[in-house]
Amino acid sequence: MRWELYRFPELIRRVGLRESFRAPGDVRRDHILRLRDGLPWATPTFAIHFQAVRQYLRWAANPIATDRSLWRLPSGVPVHRRWLTREQFLSLYRATRGVERIIVALEGFAGLRRVEVLRLRVKDVLLDERSVRVLGKGRHGGKWRNVPLQGEVERQLRAWIKAKSAEDRVVPLSRSGADAALQRAVRRSELLKAGVKVSHHDLRRTFGRLANASGMSIISLQGMFGHASPALSAHYIGLDYDEIRNALVRMGSYLGMGRKD
Repeated sequence: MRWELYRFPELIRRVGLRESFRAPGDVRRDHILRLRDGLPWATPTFAIHFQAVRQYLRWAANPIATDRSLWRLPSGVPVHRRWLTREQFLSLYRATRGVERIIVALEGFAGLRRVEVLRLRVKDVLLDERSVRVLGKGRHGGKWRNVPLQGEVERQLRAWIKAKSAEDRVVPLSRSGADAALQRAVRRSELLKAGVKVSHHDLRRTFGRLANASGMSIISLQGMFGHASPALSAHYIGLDYDEIRNALVRMGSYLGMGRKD
């Protein structure tokens, strides 16, 4: 609970509110609504944070803690199956600046996880081979894999690391710092105003969708992602969902009940 409470002022700033909190009574209904609508979190993450904040406010006798409707968790399309369209991704990428561009390039053009981006050091960027050595996720550090670089990522990295030493981190940010950088770019691109939320994993899935649509095989994507099986990669980018949807369209045509629009 203590960790979640410490994060509260930072999260408030992340969704665009510039306020200070001196006492639990300073927390208002609109603060909670902005958090619920402005953070690209999965429902379980909201549940953990909201439970801690609500329990604290209830202990402090803040009346908003008793408003059940306020603490209702977000619903709708599961966050774990979300990705951007080609146009949305390009809009976001063009809005990036500085370290934001490096983060979005590595996640959206190369499919890296946030943790992999933050672990990356200059010595892992192999410009002569046009690839990066990536340490995957895992309790004990994960496994290493080589990820080829798309031309745009290579150009951005070449300029970005030019003045850095071999042991320097490519993106010298914390997890929350990387989150804040991504959300700055999202707000600048106006995707959030259009109701489009973006997380780091959304960019990773977006890479898979766009790469597959442009001709990359699932086997190749499995290697890029560092997944254990091609089936996992197909599920990850929603190809199973697409297959079901296309099958339903074919079923409608077979029954003579296809769409008329």
